[in-house]
Amino acid sequence: MKKQLLLTALGALLCTLGPGAVSAQTVLKPHFTDSSQKIVIPKDASVLPEIHDGLIAVSNYPNMLFVNLQGKYIFGTDFPFTRGNDYIHSPYFSGGAMMGWRTKPGAYSPSPFIVYPDGKYRELVGELVAASSFCEGYALVRKGNMMSSTQVFIDKNGREVFPLLKSTQRGTMGDMTIYPVRDGRRLFYHAELKKYGYADAQGTIIVKPQFDKANNFSEGMAAVMIKEGSTEKWGFIDKTGKLVVAATYRLEPGRFSEGLAPVRIGESASNYEMAYIDKTGKRAMENQPWNLNEFHGGFAWVGTGCDKLFVMDRTFKEVRDLTADFYHNGNGFGVCSFNMLSAAEGPSTWGFDFPGGMQMLNQSGVTQGDIFAPDGAILFTAATTG
Repeated sequence: MKKQLLLTALGALLCTLGPGAVSAQTVLKPHFTDSSQKIVIPKDASVLPEIHDGLIAVSNYPNMLFVNLQGKYIFGTDFPFTRGNDYIHSPYFSGGAMMGWRTKPGAYSPSPFIVYPDGKYRELVGELVAASSFCEGYALVRKGNMMSSTQVFIDKNGREVFPLLKSTQRGTMGDMTIYPVRDGRRLFYHAELKKYGYADAQGTIIVKPQFDKANNFSEGMAAVMIKEGSTEKWGFIDKTGKLVVAATYRLEPGRFSEGLAPVRIGESASNYEMAYIDKTGKRAMENQPWNLNEFHGGFAWVGTGCDKLFVMDRTFKEVRDLTADFYHNGNGFGVCSFNMLSAAEGPSTWGFDFPGGMQMLNQSGVTQGDIFAPDGAILFTAATTG
């Protein structure tokens, strides 16, 4: 049964701050979209750096507030809100639902519940030991206890779905990531086999669980890792599961984008070079001692360590030097700590995207900062005033 969260209009929000409280000090100009208006947030609150399902999340610990793209507060929780197992992504809506966690009155630990964009929520029943965030309207939950549990998919109404993907976990926790459908394939983790496979959008297994690690499909190809003894090697499969680029890379590669994938050539994450390969595995450029991102809109970001961060085009020529853009907003170390990962914190893969032609970046990579286009142009600046 759905319940209703406390609806929080902007005026009511300011009232909750108490007499003489200082309101908005931080302004994003605007936040990811030209249709956004300035967002007034409570003092000491923070705006989460992504928009999902048309809502912007504002963390005002221990509560969460949600704003639409016109800068209007839609609703906020009337109880302490925690982010649960998937700390980085759980405050985001996806496919019309979000997984939240809260400690109920009289309970000793938080439990998950489903929140909807209209502010209503639904309690989840049963003995749950873990729950993922929602991705495109689906989530993973673990039912049982810490010693033995069953991992199942649920939809946004809390109903179990995809029975062929159900698996039993004994002992330590495995991968609880909920992966999106890409190229008609959903990556999933089989908790009992401790292997990764791929299913279609309806939950039918297309590629049986057999890989020790794997990534989402992109342009009909997916990077997979196969262990040979203690040695890990990465290659690429097609949508049928056939290995089409031999597993020869010791380090996780990036994904295919615009026909090329960045690969790391070396024996350790602290000592490698990079190049691009095509879908036959052929090198498209000579190895370079650089960090290479995927191509987006004909451009790729390149890092050379502490020396330089720049953008190059499809001819592998530099078109924009970004180094100076990252000294005013970040950790004070210039571009030394800039990484090419899909997230600066939490689980991540090599390479970051530009959803809608934009990405928020600072000196650490994908995290709260200025908003850039693929060619390196700054579209919006995150400014703090007052």
